Amino acid sequence: MTVRPPNASKSRNPGQSLASNAAPASVRTAPPPLRQRHFVFLLLNQFTLLSFSAAIEPLRIANRMSGQELYRWTLAAEGGAQARCSNGTRLAVDRGLHDDVARDDVVLVCGGLDVRTNTTPAVLNWLRRASRRGSVIGGLCTGAHVLAKAGLLDGRRATIHWENRDGFLEEFSEVDLTKTVFTIDGNRLTAAGGTASIDLILTLIADDHGKDLANAVADQLIYSTIRTD
Repeated sequence: MTVRPPNASKSRNPGQSLASNAAPASVRTAPPPLRQRHFVFLLLNQFTLLSFSAAIEPLRIANRMSGQELYRWTLAAEGGAQARCSNGTRLAVDRGLHDDVARDDVVLVCGGLDVRTNTTPAVLNWLRRASRRGSVIGGLCTGAHVLAKAGLLDGRRATIHWENRDGFLEEFSEVDLTKTVFTIDGNRLTAAGGTASIDLILTLIADDHGKDLANAVADQLIYSTIRTD
């Protein structure tokens, strides 16, 4: 049912302008707040730089193309000082694992080489705490191994780098391992490594802010086709 405003001539005093009948600025309908996401990238020792870069760069480009700070990010690592990737490069990080993440944060575990050794008790406990808070948690490259070890992929669909597939199946039979480029199963995300992170993040951007922005980011990346889950 459409509710029509009362006739202006009957609701105002003589000489009173229509403008003066408008609602005061303090009670006018405000535009919806900007949806901003915060990503926490957990960099394991010997993480894969390509997979990490393929995830963080689309976020940066989305901010640039939209002219707004749609996405923020923080780098975390055990020890809180720096993380060494598989090619030997070291990155300074913003935080360690002493502070918990916020419920609305998106946590992405960046895995790489020797993931079993680098999946430490401190990392597992930190991820379990994040899970109990209800955070979205994902794994890039071999990051799915870490999530499965923490018990965060039980009964979920997931994917992992093809080189680690057989070992994963033997160790985590309770996980529905797929051969897809990436998976989104509720609040669990996984990407198979390499450039698969691009497809995952572009899909999240499209879900958050529409396909036009995701396609604009893909154009900047010289990425012609966004692969699907």
